[in-house]
Amino acid sequence: MSAALASAHSVSSVMTSEVSICNKALRYLGAPEIVALDQPSREADLCSRYYAEARDELLEHHHWNFATRYTSLAPLAAAPPFGFACAYRLPGDCLRVRRLRGEPPFEVVEARTLYTDAAPADAVLTVRVTDPARFPALFVEALARRLAAALAVPLMNSARLEQSMLQRFAEALEAARVADAAEGAADPVEINPWLTAR
Repeated sequence: MSAALASAHSVSSVMTSEVSICNKALRYLGAPEIVALDQPSREADLCSRYYAEARDELLEHHHWNFATRYTSLAPLAAAPPFGFACAYRLPGDCLRVRRLRGEPPFEVVEARTLYTDAAPADAVLTVRVTDPARFPALFVEALARRLAAALAVPLMNSARLEQSMLQRFAEALEAARVADAAEGAADPVEINPWLTAR
């Protein structure tokens, strides 16, 4: 493991924030740091454009424990047009439906709608987590690396730097996934947390 990834294991006394994650990415690029996302600078403008996209992309990459929600989906009155028996509304912060209880087939279509034959539909979701204080240290490292890769061309005009940052991102992502998987030994369907959904 690289020194950068090892340092991500240590507990920081500084509260993680969007700005601190952006500054970590900017340091990897050798670019000036920012004090706020709305300050009048190119660095802040690009960070504000790319941060949420990089965060959501990373959240979708893996079934992160901290971004998991167990929930019963809200049924819709309209009958599905594609042969399924039931239609359900997905929550607004849902990024991906990982599975339904009992493993029935399902299809997610436009307008944040899920079709399935299951009734009710108890789902395991990956949801959008916007509070950086909830991010594990290795997730923060991976996010900073992904953001650095996204910023390399528009900010530093360097495709070579982008490729280097993508390689570092791949390493950071793997470390974060391994650590996250070690914390979730039981399969989310088997531990039956439906009545204590968080």
